[in-house]
Amino acid sequence: MASPVKVLHAPHTGITVRSLERATHLFHNILNLPVQRTARLSPPISTITGHSQVEIDIAIIELPGGHCVELLEYSLPVEEKQVEMKPMSWEVGSWHLCLTVQSLDDTVKALTEYDSSWTTMAAPQLLEKGPNAGRRLVYLRNKEDGLILELFE
Repeated sequence: MASPVKVLHAPHTGITVRSLERATHLFHNILNLPVQRTARLSPPISTITGHSQVEIDIAIIELPGGHCVELLEYSLPVEEKQVEMKPMSWEVGSWHLCLTVQSLDDTVKALTEYDSSWTTMAAPQLLEKGPNAGRRLVYLRNKEDGLILELFE
């Protein structure tokens, strides 16, 4: 028997970052994606997130095709922000954002020149089989925010 659940729309993907300014600059100035809006969410947002008295600065980034990325910077004590992030794509709960780009090499260069905390997780790979045979891809990780991007050419 089929489930009665019906997903109607996926309006955004929320990503918590250490620095909203740095993350917004990356998506807007390096990846050339438009910022729909920015805002500050104050209590009672803490009752939704489960963090007492938290405030959240957000930026909504529009992706081609209409999906949005919601970048969130939570107000946290400095010591909570000082942890270096090194998520691995195979860890349970990890996620990545896949972006199809015009030039893999130019995009990797722009990311790593903009911020030295971006590193490739392996060398770019050429897909040899399947529906994407002949296309290249690479994973990059940002140790400041824990972001993982898959760039697909």
